[in-house]
Amino acid sequence: CDIDAMGSTSPVVEADLLAAVSEVLTRLGFDDFRIRLNHRQALTAMLESAGVPAALHGDALVALDKLDKIGVAGVQGEFAARGIDPAAASRCLEFLAGVTPDLTADDVLMRLASFVAGHDAGVAAVHHLRDIVDLASGTPAAPHIRVDPSLARGLSYYTGAIMEVSVADL
Repeated sequence: CDIDAMGSTSPVVEADLLAAVSEVLTRLGFDDFRIRLNHRQALTAMLESAGVPAALHGDALVALDKLDKIGVAGVQGEFAARGIDPAAASRCLEFLAGVTPDLTADDVLMRLASFVAGHDAGVAAVHHLRDIVDLASGTPAAPHIRVDPSLARGLSYYTGAIMEVSVADL
């Protein structure tokens, strides 16, 4: 299932999408689901802040996208195989290791803002994510949102916010 919005970069639209997904899943009887949220420019800023050259961003994101499947050691191996400097890979993975599931969206956004502080587009992306989270706070989506700086799905078409829904029972 997919919902897309075109022609607007407003965080209100993103919050509406989160609310719609939450409402549908809840009506279908699912209560234990998670909506992972990230931003394309936040990913770029994270990689640049870690020291990954722009020419290797695509390779880094393909590897990073596997983090939830192959773990930190697996991604580190992928980074090495793709020619990403070990120091840059370590900075990136150390940052992500500090983003634990028990952190609130605000905590994650503060950590991310600190990590990308010198990157204008990254700072703007963090503000955009914060706006989405704040706007969604009064919707059914609020308890299900998890800001996840490692989410890198669908980057061939995402230009802003990135979202992925997972249902624990499926």
